Amino acid sequence: MTREVDGDNMKIKYCKRSLEQGLKPVYKQIKKKYPEVKQKKTGCLGQCKSCRSGCFVMIKSEPIVAASPKKLYKSLKKIVG
Repeated sequence: MTREVDGDNMKIKYCKRSLEQGLKPVYKQIKKKYPEVKQKKTGCLGQCKSCRSGCFVMIKSEPIVAASPKKLYKSLKKIVG
């Protein structure tokens, strides 16, 4: 899934469990490279199936899922533009 979104209006939501399982570097890289993008850490995003199957974040109520943190970061870069 690749689509460009205005960074000023974008919010990426991270499940706390996903952050603990390897997404902290992704969070930090996005924060450094795209400071205009809002990021939020939350306890649970109610996407247990996505959470178990791989790395994921939520953007505008849609899960963005990837097999690894590196692949998720690449997907997010394409979306953020």
